[in-house]
Amino acid sequence: MSHKIIKVPMGKCNSYLIATEKGFIMVDAGMPDKINKVKQILKEEKATLSHINLIIITHVHYDHVGCLKELKEQSNAQVLVHKSEADLLIRGSTNMPKGTNSIAKILSKISNKFFPNFSKFEPVLPDISIKDEYDLAPFGVDGKILHTPGHTKGSISVILAEGDCLVGDTMFNLFPNTVFPVFANDTEELKQSWEKIKEYDCQRFHPGHGSSFECKKFIKSLNKYET
Repeated sequence: MSHKIIKVPMGKCNSYLIATEKGFIMVDAGMPDKINKVKQILKEEKATLSHINLIIITHVHYDHVGCLKELKEQSNAQVLVHKSEADLLIRGSTNMPKGTNSIAKILSKISNKFFPNFSKFEPVLPDISIKDEYDLAPFGVDGKILHTPGHTKGSISVILAEGDCLVGDTMFNLFPNTVFPVFANDTEELKQSWEKIKEYDCQRFHPGHGSSFECKKFIKSLNKYET
């Protein structure tokens, strides 16, 4: 079961469309009012929103779910999220995660204290909530979803058989020498998730922030943080 990955810039976050034998899987839903970006790319693929069968939310943060309600309503796709964050999706609000460097730590504290409405979004009722792993074969692609906590407790990553890994915010590609996230609630848990991902020998990584990158950069970053 072959696939094609298409990047969809949706404001502060990258979303992705995975073209499969049975239609499309969408990974994350970007910022609000970006649905036309998705429509435009689907049109180039000779498809419409109705061809999206599944929307995977890598974690419930406003910049990854801002367009979700509109996408779900217009596509009728099933929405998948980790069970530990299903309640956040239903509630329509989350906190900003902790920073992993001095500047990010300050931004996180200020945001959560003074701008509580900053992370609000339109609530969505998920159709599928997973725990550890989830097989994507029923949706037309050889791959699985893994629970990779650290950035948030319910962060998940998508591993595809042909060597691609869609990581959400489990990795950021914003700096030349590392893909360690700028924000993460539990850095030790995050490192364990990286070790789990390493076992799959993925060759290409597709993050929520920054451009896609090769395995070499991931391994270099992993080695830096291994104890």
